[in-house]
Amino acid sequence: MDGGVLDERILAPAVTSEFLWIVIVSSIGAVFAAFGIGANDLANAFATSVGARALTIKQAVVLAGVFEFLGAVFLGSHVAKTIRSGIADYQPSTLQVGCFVDNPGILMYGNMCVVYTSGFWLLLASFFELPVSTTHATVGGIVGMAMTYRGADCVVWYEEAEFFPYLKGVSAIVASWALSPVLSAVIAVALYFFMRTFVLRADQSQKKAINIFPCLVTVTIAVNVFFILYKGAKSLGLERTTLPVAFAWAFGLGGVVGGAMYPTVLPYIRRNIAAKYHDDGTRKSEPRTEKVVRPQPQSGVIGFVMNQMNQDIYSSVKDSEYVNQIHDNAEKFDPRTEEVFKYVQIFTAICDSFSHGANDVANAMGPFASIYFVYTTGEVREDGNLGNNAFWILAFGGLGMVAGLALYGYNIIAAIGVKIAKITPSRGFAIELGSALTVIIGTRLEIPLSTTHCQVGATAGVALLEGSGGVNGIVLAKAIFGWVVTIVVCGLTCSALFAQGAYAPYAYDIIDDLASTSSSSP
Repeated sequence: MDGGVLDERILAPAVTSEFLWIVIVSSIGAVFAAFGIGANDLANAFATSVGARALTIKQAVVLAGVFEFLGAVFLGSHVAKTIRSGIADYQPSTLQVGCFVDNPGILMYGNMCVVYTSGFWLLLASFFELPVSTTHATVGGIVGMAMTYRGADCVVWYEEAEFFPYLKGVSAIVASWALSPVLSAVIAVALYFFMRTFVLRADQSQKKAINIFPCLVTVTIAVNVFFILYKGAKSLGLERTTLPVAFAWAFGLGGVVGGAMYPTVLPYIRRNIAAKYHDDGTRKSEPRTEKVVRPQPQSGVIGFVMNQMNQDIYSSVKDSEYVNQIHDNAEKFDPRTEEVFKYVQIFTAICDSFSHGANDVANAMGPFASIYFVYTTGEVREDGNLGNNAFWILAFGGLGMVAGLALYGYNIIAAIGVKIAKITPSRGFAIELGSALTVIIGTRLEIPLSTTHCQVGATAGVALLEGSGGVNGIVLAKAIFGWVVTIVVCGLTCSALFAQGAYAPYAYDIIDDLASTSSSSP
């Protein structure tokens, strides 16, 4: 053995069936990590929609189950691109591919440690209400594993790039801690400031909100379509779409959907508002009716799932004087106007879910994808391609994420959707659309943005329009702390797991050493 690093068999260029156990154990770990992503990252994406009461947790789970999966499948080439750009070279690039080209087995084992590390940290962060970045958790684990195996030279700490911020590697991740939330906050604040000035504070704001509703839907749909076209959905043959064509299709389809709102959705919104509110904006009393009490399952798997999705995420408003004060100090608008934005927010939630699936499902399954690729080919290649296998890997990731949102997403939803600020449908719309726009800009310009950081940054930015008392400084500080320590915690944890296996002593080595020592003794 050389340096005690596993058996020389795992360093061989051809990875044989004896390492099938790594694939099996890693597949379980990948679903575990996806569950953690659902509980943290995906919950953060839906926090403003649920916090504004535009959606319930159950409805968010349904939307996630559909649009997260569609986003991943339509842009499923993202996983293959991750592999093609280097099996150990995740976006943003943090590892030198040459570190593992001659040791595919060690890369398999290292990535197995990565999936369990990221899953463990994401669940722990969810417990402490820390919205953290999935990509950064994964990259932190990879960096820790690589440094343990080959030292600091194996990590790309800094590399120049053609686009702003002109960085790649770990330095780009550090830059994203400020870049992601600031850029997202600027866009979301601009959107909300415009709506607050010309719609929410205007006379007859309800009518203006209804009039602008088709335009907002048009923009939301256009953003989503543009994201699909311009990013390049390879599975749809759209990877070479030019900028003018993408703009034309995006706003063309957005305009069609927006125009369809006039005869279909707008009459329903008007009837619904008239049924709920008086002409002065006060809410009508609910008619007393005999409620049919249906037995709810309290035990078993179904009962457990239902109980988890029925968690009261708004309890902090009553239980915490600080949170209650933040909500009371927030500017109030005509509830009928907010009711209109509630329907708009459903579209932005779908948009957010789709873009999240396109970015983060693929990133989440990246380590397992590399394990599977190495196992089936025995190689570490920059031009590797998973082909159709990428889709079932994405499907497993999507299922795990939806399960995580359903069973443990309420903690992060409560923190970002309720505790950090007062979220209303109008504010939530600006936050979600601002975050989605930021992700699109970052994706195409290759700026290392985190969807989690974008969502939190947009939320804090909109809340700060109420003044310093509009945002919960404690929750915001916890979130920033979580961003900074994610790479460190995941790096150290993965390093320890990797070293335990890669540098563990072998029984036969110990026996041979003892035998040779005994034979040489006088």
